[in-house]
Amino acid sequence: MSLYHNTKQKIRNVVRTIDAVLDVDYPVDSGKDALKKLKQVFEKFDREIDRVWKLDENLIRDIARNTNRKIFQSLPIIGFILRSTNVRNAFEFLEPLQDIAGQVLQGKPELLLSSEWDYIPFAYPQTLEDFKSFVLIGMPASEAGNALLLPLAGHELGHAVWRNRGIHATMHKSLQTILDTAYGKARTSGEFGKLFPSYKEDDIITREEFPNAVADSVACAVFHAEEIFCDLFAFALFGESYMYAFSYILAPNNGAARRSKYPTYSTRLSAIRSAAEKEGLKVPDDISLDFEKELDSGDPSEKFIVRMAERSVSQIFTDLWDRAMLVLTEGGVKRPSEQESMMIVNGLRKGVPANAATCLGSIAIAGWRCFQELQRSRVRPEILMRECDVLNELLLKSIEVLEFQNRTAA
Repeated sequence: MSLYHNTKQKIRNVVRTIDAVLDVDYPVDSGKDALKKLKQVFEKFDREIDRVWKLDENLIRDIARNTNRKIFQSLPIIGFILRSTNVRNAFEFLEPLQDIAGQVLQGKPELLLSSEWDYIPFAYPQTLEDFKSFVLIGMPASEAGNALLLPLAGHELGHAVWRNRGIHATMHKSLQTILDTAYGKARTSGEFGKLFPSYKEDDIITREEFPNAVADSVACAVFHAEEIFCDLFAFALFGESYMYAFSYILAPNNGAARRSKYPTYSTRLSAIRSAAEKEGLKVPDDISLDFEKELDSGDPSEKFIVRMAERSVSQIFTDLWDRAMLVLTEGGVKRPSEQESMMIVNGLRKGVPANAATCLGSIAIAGWRCFQELQRSRVRPEILMRECDVLNELLLKSIEVLEFQNRTAA
């Protein structure tokens, strides 16, 4: 009986919390839509436990367990949705990004953008089955109103595309094939045996080191491939402005050894340059982006596993770029152009927001070019900061005008 009553009480309190958060003003409907879905989930649990509470104690336990799991999963998302209403968010970003999400994702995606107390932008992992149609993107609270960092949301949207379009499965298969071949050569040449001295092919226990190492490299390679796909997707959307935004947040580095789950900055920039070369675009080099070499971690065998993963991913850069371009082409997404970017630059120099822009990426590129002109102007820091604030307002207004034009043209 206590388990039944405790679960009922928890459900009631979660629903009350959702109702309280629902009673807030939202810039777009996606926040309320998400909360209503969550509320329905808990109301369903409430009905289910009422049906079985006098019939079967085991069923009560199952529902109580599932309720706990949903509460663990839901509370962080409810908090995210509430923070999405905070005025520190740049609400101007919402509708243009929602438009792009609708073009590149299958189904009817709904986008939520929130300022988060995490310095690195991120796409919220979707652990709730009922939330598969929602895309939750968190931006650093200290930079949430900075229009120059809009391209970083493109990278996070890329994670949703990676899952939604089934790219993971295709790339996993390709990387498995590449690594099976590479590891076969490493075993034949004796390289594997040197780094894994306990490995013996005819030993029932130690022979497992080989397939385990291959599996570890494949898992690492898939993580790397996803990050690089998202970089390429953001670059396709925002051009050079993505590289500058990426550098702004991460350069030179944070001084810690890199996590093997992530590709090096050098590898990520190399993949973007490879795509830029195909497009005939000029992009900044490593020196101008201020990145330093990252510190590696792990023992020699772990470094070997990561190195094999990195080599395999470098062989599919072209495939990743082609996938990103296919998604954008099929969705009819407008990409930035040099002509439009320079037209916007000329207006921003005069203090005029873009009034005829057709592409979000062109606005971002123009913003970064003007920002760099201000940095090179050698004016006093306090004047520079004021000028940067003015530029930011012009960019936000340009994005607003673009969205108004899109809405009235529809």
